[in-house]
Amino acid sequence: MPLRVLLLGVAASLAAAAVSVLTTRPVSAAETGAAGPAEPCAVVNGGFEEPGGLRGQGHLRKDVPGWRTSSRDGLIEIWGAGNHADPMDFTVPPDTGDQFAELNGTSVSTLYQDIRTVPGSTIDWSLAHRGRSRTQADEDVMRVRIGGVVQVPEGQDSPDIADGGDTWGHYGGSYTVPRGQRVTRVEFVSVSSGTGRPSYGNFLDSVSTSCTLPNQPPTVPYLVLSGSVGQILDGSLTSVDPEGGEVTYNATAPVPWLNVTVRPHGTVVARALRPGVHQVPVKACDERGACADGRVVVVAYRRTRPLARSLADLYPTQAAAPPVGPSRPGTVGKDRRIPVRTDHPTP
Repeated sequence: MPLRVLLLGVAASLAAAAVSVLTTRPVSAAETGAAGPAEPCAVVNGGFEEPGGLRGQGHLRKDVPGWRTSSRDGLIEIWGAGNHADPMDFTVPPDTGDQFAELNGTSVSTLYQDIRTVPGSTIDWSLAHRGRSRTQADEDVMRVRIGGVVQVPEGQDSPDIADGGDTWGHYGGSYTVPRGQRVTRVEFVSVSSGTGRPSYGNFLDSVSTSCTLPNQPPTVPYLVLSGSVGQILDGSLTSVDPEGGEVTYNATAPVPWLNVTVRPHGTVVARALRPGVHQVPVKACDERGACADGRVVVVAYRRTRPLARSLADLYPTQAAAPPVGPSRPGTVGKDRRIPVRTDHPTP
């Protein structure tokens, strides 16, 4: 940042303000000034290209889409083309695009975003980091913190991301979203500056996050078939793979008094040998082996005792739980009586 900003009275020592503590209140898309990413887990404006058209160093802005800072003044520092990284007076090219950020704006700071996440998913993150000083052994140090947990980059034993001013270093890692966590804070924390100045250090660019979603099983398959004893009944199971793959079906156990065939694509053919409510356990499995347990419910009655209304109406949804196993003629489950029509002779 320019020397004029340093003279504003930023006197906090670098060691005393090494790692800032942020509030835990999530920042909404409306607060960030952006519409939010189209997919879960993606950071907004990871290359700091907005607001665009900035040249030179030390642009202190509050209108950087997606980003917030721990700095009390709310200012985020953006660098563009034509900069000179004093005190060594050399130009720092962006890692990607035309602009990059400096974590230490007017003070030792943390840049962060709150991103939408799916519990059980894996966040893969990456970034480019560079120091501000080319003096030998003067490295800037930062850390990545996700969901409040300090991350250790792949290939390292330490969480410290340390670089001098000669080249951009590239780092990455992964984080598993815990149960129930649908908003996750991603933080880029300034630890120290090789210049020793609290308002200098830790260039950041090319920030990227993406998600690998957990293998979600298909929705529960369910089918109700209704007809008289001995009648051939057919229908199709329905289930949806949340990840868009193909679902296959199979019956998992035989059922007394029922001949049933469940084909892999979901077609079911059944014939009941005795009246009652019969349940056939089935599985719907996706291409990756995740399965959901479901059922086929077959409601069978004697032809001479037709129902006043279809027994299938009693179980129209997946949430219904008809009783298990064959029932005595004239009953449904344990104690429901099948209505009898008096205009037909009783056998």
